[in-house]
Amino acid sequence: MTLQISQAHENRLVPSLKFSTEAVPAAQQFEAWRAFNSMAELEPVTPPMEGFKASSASYHLGRLQMTSFQLAPMNISYTRDIQRKIGLDHWCLSVVTRGPVNYENNDNEVAVSPGHLLLHSYAAPFSGAMTNTHYSSLFFARDDYWDIAEHLERGSHQLVQGPMSHIVRDFMLSMIARADGLTMADASALNDAFGHLIRAMVINDPASLEAARAPIAAAQFDRARRFINANLQWPGLTPDAICANVGVSRRQMFYLFEQHGGVATYVRNRRLAACYSALVRADDGRNISSVAYEFGFTNLSSFYRQFSARFGFSPSEARAAAQYGRPPHSDEATFSDWLMRLSEI
Repeated sequence: MTLQISQAHENRLVPSLKFSTEAVPAAQQFEAWRAFNSMAELEPVTPPMEGFKASSASYHLGRLQMTSFQLAPMNISYTRDIQRKIGLDHWCLSVVTRGPVNYENNDNEVAVSPGHLLLHSYAAPFSGAMTNTHYSSLFFARDDYWDIAEHLERGSHQLVQGPMSHIVRDFMLSMIARADGLTMADASALNDAFGHLIRAMVINDPASLEAARAPIAAAQFDRARRFINANLQWPGLTPDAICANVGVSRRQMFYLFEQHGGVATYVRNRRLAACYSALVRADDGRNISSVAYEFGFTNLSSFYRQFSARFGFSPSEARAAAQYGRPPHSDEATFSDWLMRLSEI
């Protein structure tokens, strides 16, 4: 009974809080946002009567809090009075996906363009300017990172740079993409992974890097996976091109994709999955050869063999079955075998 309760807790989605001004009358949108977000003094750039489109989605990940913002132009000011009032003693690591965002602290001005990280501390005042900005932040308590507090303070209110900054950015983007499906078990693992990554980023010694090896590999794999999926139609999608764009060596790329049979096998399987998805779409009337060529299969006979070996049925059987609303015939031994073949589609 205890085990069942524990498993139910681990599989439960993390608590979340979402807010949007979309349903609020335009003239009242800014005040609605200001009432919801009382962490700073807010000032609209355009007249409030013109409306203020903004939204946020927050996820409670145990000791971490993740929030994604989409904001209309505005100015913010985090003052000493607000700091004393709310008693927030956290660092905040943000990745900007649409911007830029401008921050100022003690006469130090920082412009954060999309794709970059900013670290700032809620122990000190700061101000900022948003221009139709999208960004996501991880809030983490000072007491949980006392061992690297000195390093974090030196890097506060600055752009985070260096090789590990790209790894941490990709880790955060992966979390953001999966936010609505994160479970309590995921939250525990993400706390551990973030702890190792942030320590490796600010200390960058052999021990910290070794402790962060697993989450670093996971972030690199996710970056490579996203690059591959975005470029399945590119004829130049070779292992060397993937290494160059992801920023890893061939040796590291082999390690990342070892359990998938290698990067070339992974790319081929993703392309086959893309072909399958196209062939079973009712609105895709292209012939099979056109679909195959689109995703890099220049030899049609070879494509048929690889498709049949991957899924257990031919491309023409997949298309015919979709047209008649029935599953294609498969030579797989069991339903679970067949399902695993389709799990990447």
